[in-house]
Amino acid sequence: MRTDQDVVMSGNRPDVESGGQTTEQSRPTAPKRVNVAISPDMVRALENVIEREGVTLTEALRRLVGYGDFVYRVIKEGGEQVTVTGPDGTREVVLL
Repeated sequence: MRTDQDVVMSGNRPDVESGGQTTEQSRPTAPKRVNVAISPDMVRALENVIEREGVTLTEALRRLVGYGDFVYRVIKEGGEQVTVTGPDGTREVVLL
């Protein structure tokens, strides 16, 4: 599991360093506090992660943002496809 110590800032983008080590170009930064309004659907998504994973609201938010960042980078920056396969078949994840 990733901890706050594993995330370092490089410019404006967090990058994960192996073993939590920082490089000369990057320094650990303090977490940033944000206050945002979210939709009821987003609240339900957070509650779903909290209930299923048994984590705090903060950890649920960190996980969902991390998942979203991963998918965004793969599709938008990497030009790759993301597919989800389940009992009802395979679907492609598309970002608009």
